[in-house]
Amino acid sequence: MAILVHETFGKGWEKSSPDFRFASAVAGFGMLLRNSEYAGDINCELILELASEGIGKDKNGLRKEFIESVSYTHLTL
Repeated sequence: MAILVHETFGKGWEKSSPDFRFASAVAGFGMLLRNSEYAGDINCELILELASEGIGKDKNGLRKEFIESVSYTHLTL
């Protein structure tokens, strides 16, 4: 993912916004759940790391709820 971000935006993963990191986690989780051929090496640990890095202010608690859902899924897999 970091290579794609760097090539696309020229910023690098380290400078990506929390929103971008969280969106990457959500997209990765969707690919994991669908068993997508494009998921690459994505796994629940990486998704949790990305989502945690992108939690930001989380005004309504929805990002925290997503992280809890991924954690629950990780325990049941």
